[in-house]
Amino acid sequence: MPCSYCEFRCSLETMTGVCGRYKMDASTVVEVELFHFVEPYFLDSEDMPFFHVEPGRTMVQTGTKGCNAGCDYCINAHLAIEKSNYPLIRYTPQELVRMAEERAAVAITFALNEVTMFLPSAIEVAKAVHEAGMLVGCLTNGFQTEEAAIQLAAHMDMINVSLKSMSDEFYKQSLRLPSVGPVLRNIEIFHRSAHVEIITPITQDMSIDELHDIMDFIEGIDPNIPWHLFRLLKTHKRVDEEGRDFEEIINFTESARKRLPFIYFSNFPGSKWVDTLCSGCAHRAIRRVCMGACGTKYLRDDLTAEDACPQCGFKIPVIRKK
Repeated sequence: MPCSYCEFRCSLETMTGVCGRYKMDASTVVEVELFHFVEPYFLDSEDMPFFHVEPGRTMVQTGTKGCNAGCDYCINAHLAIEKSNYPLIRYTPQELVRMAEERAAVAITFALNEVTMFLPSAIEVAKAVHEAGMLVGCLTNGFQTEEAAIQLAAHMDMINVSLKSMSDEFYKQSLRLPSVGPVLRNIEIFHRSAHVEIITPITQDMSIDELHDIMDFIEGIDPNIPWHLFRLLKTHKRVDEEGRDFEEIINFTESARKRLPFIYFSNFPGSKWVDTLCSGCAHRAIRRVCMGACGTKYLRDDLTAEDACPQCGFKIPVIRKK
């Protein structure tokens, strides 16, 4: 019986598949370690990044281990790829919710590794989170089956998709995934029922033409989707990565804002491209500061109670706990 969680659709009758996180039990595909997670910790929404979800508020973040991809620049390779001996701890959904409530967190988010590797656990936690009146979200590489993507979108309030490239060749060489096609399809599925943000690591070999292709794709779905350009640092197998020329990406970011108003460029100290500008009048609606690697902090916002620009009345797309 093939596994229906990711596009590899592994046969699990004699093995645990590409990710090693599912197995057969009485002709049913089951998660190897249900409700086993990395010890949860607390971050601001900007650190995920979810710039348009409860700005400046605390979220719980956790994950498990394993992945269906093998990104050569994975910043969590110790969990996602070199996973065999990393300890996980069992937390019930109610225990995770209680932990969030004790710190007045507004959401629980799944990151660190691919959420598809523990989808049954994530869905059960999501149900408990919603019963408690909080938000739930995840980061994903988007390489799920269509049926798994529909399931994920039905239970997540917000999803950040890592769209690495528009090239199948790049996905094969750098991610060990056969095609970007399922990712593009699933972004459209997610957008139908969840808040979507997209992140693109800027690699040394990525061309500006490729960024234009990604921009065209995002605009075709919804130009208000937040898009995070993320400066890649040396990591995992890319120890020689030097990073792209700042000026080139900055120029692209400035130009792209005419079509995608909520585009950001971060992961380096002092970035001036992490504020949310009103797409109606360019007023700085939400101010942030980029402290360095993987760290953008909320400073303040200048929005009405309805999350509208106080100068022109344009509604800024922001998701908040009901």
